[in-house]
Amino acid sequence: MARLSMSAICVLIFIGDIAKADNNFLTGANDIIAVVDEDGDIKASPFNVQFGKKDIWLPRSGHVVSLEVNEKDVPVGMVLDNEGQAYFPTLKSDGSSNRQYRFWSALLGMGNPSPKHRTNSATSSQLSRFGLQMGSNPIVYRVTTSSGSIVTTSAVIHLMNNTAKLVVSDIDGTVTRSNIRGMILPALGLSDWKHKGVVELYRKIANQGYQIVYLTNRAIGQSDMTREYIYSLTETPYEMPRGPVLLQVESLLGAFQTEVIKGQPEVNKIAALSRVKGLFPENPFFSGFGNKAWDILAYKALNIDPDMIFSVGEDSILISEGTRIFTNYTDLMERVSIMYPLLNV
Repeated sequence: MARLSMSAICVLIFIGDIAKADNNFLTGANDIIAVVDEDGDIKASPFNVQFGKKDIWLPRSGHVVSLEVNEKDVPVGMVLDNEGQAYFPTLKSDGSSNRQYRFWSALLGMGNPSPKHRTNSATSSQLSRFGLQMGSNPIVYRVTTSSGSIVTTSAVIHLMNNTAKLVVSDIDGTVTRSNIRGMILPALGLSDWKHKGVVELYRKIANQGYQIVYLTNRAIGQSDMTREYIYSLTETPYEMPRGPVLLQVESLLGAFQTEVIKGQPEVNKIAALSRVKGLFPENPFFSGFGNKAWDILAYKALNIDPDMIFSVGEDSILISEGTRIFTNYTDLMERVSIMYPLLNV
């Protein structure tokens, strides 16, 4: 903070002051981790999706959200609340929704059901109707507004076995070389602000059978931009491995305030990772990469082996949390087959 100019400090203070007033302006959705067991039953992480004021300015509560998975409509629907957050109604046993949008109820704030009648978690019965296949399953959320316009946002459902092993990576300051510049420069088209070697390392880890999970405190409204940035990264001939991208479920300014000003994002990260952990019979987390103390705290809270937790410096030097040995991407790449034993997948 000492290196920031006075004008930059003023901007940060201004952002902190108005973050509370920012109310889900952007539209976006988290990717979903779905896990299938030996009996074929599927469990999944929350379906976090929001439709922001940028796309639906009128009161949003009661708008029906239709779902399309693998380019096919599915007989499962969601509904928007006053904040534009989608949920599954729990009143109907078949998982469908016949809710109708009522403008005046939404305008007066009377459109939201009781918390016990709503959830962002799909049941196994609902998930069985999605026609999921192992691997990536594109999902599209679609809302037809009261004016007749159609608004969509998309994500990916990643279906995996319950024996999968996950490697968690922060994005800003871990894939990118700086938290603040990592959040801002990609939006300006400067998308190569990354650590040299990170793409090759992650690709080689994925080739050993591990699933990379990208966890960030960027706001969910930045989901499309964040996926595009991650998947645009290359180091010839390597491309960044595909994997679930999990963002913070709050406003853009609120996420910036949590990450940069308050510096308390570990609570959100621990909560998100705990939901994922609960999908598996045993702890699926094998390794973690982060650049801040709160990243390391979150990984340790999930019982990841400290020797496999790496703190990444802006100079691309990595430190093992357990051994406290300094290393770098090149060294890890040379030892990847030892540190990340080949899995039977």
